[in-house]
Amino acid sequence: MRLNICEMKIVKRELESVSFFPLAMAIFMIKRMFSFRRLLLLLLIAFLAYCFWPRRPSMTDFDPQRMSQLQIKVWKETPDKKLQGPILPLYEIYQGQYHLPPVAALKMAFEMSRALHIFRSSPDAADQEKALVPLQTAFLALQSGTKASFDPTTAARMELTIWLLRTDYAKRAQLVTAWSESIALLCGHTADECLPAAKKFSVASKLADEGKWDEAQSNLLDAWKSIKSLKPAAK
Repeated sequence: MRLNICEMKIVKRELESVSFFPLAMAIFMIKRMFSFRRLLLLLLIAFLAYCFWPRRPSMTDFDPQRMSQLQIKVWKETPDKKLQGPILPLYEIYQGQYHLPPVAALKMAFEMSRALHIFRSSPDAADQEKALVPLQTAFLALQSGTKASFDPTTAARMELTIWLLRTDYAKRAQLVTAWSESIALLCGHTADECLPAAKKFSVASKLADEGKWDEAQSNLLDAWKSIKSLKPAAK
């Protein structure tokens, strides 16, 4: 059986299309691969820029409204005794509000969350003291990142004292003093200057313990506004 010219052309075209199909597919896949690699490279560059882009850490350049919201989240997620509970809101405080580099903020959030986990999981005050080690690591990261002048060991001890007083209702009257001294140390002011904020923090903690979250956040907002209004400490 012989094919006429038209039929031979059709067969030739079909054979060419079949023979070039694998090559065309190979070229297409190579282009896709290079596009994917370029995408990965761009994502890597963006990630490195996010992690290492120069920042200006500060303990006073925060948004009081956002700080009050994040602190409420930390308080809500802490009692469940899960290590990972408050890491995300803590990270947002240290990175988003104090403007620490992401790696330092993540380290501080993890250590602070670990300290809270140890404290909440401990059966007595003696075991709760073990939270001091991660607290010291966390405050060392904060001091190093912000270049503040406070002593990390003293700051960690004051923070632990606040936690202990919050859980000991017989000594809760001492909470305002402890909080004012802690704020004064971190911000470089006198305890008297930080007293209004400390009172608000104390009231907020009591309301939070009672489950009155909206009222607690309102007092936290006033506390952070009070700290924000303090004049820069003299160097």
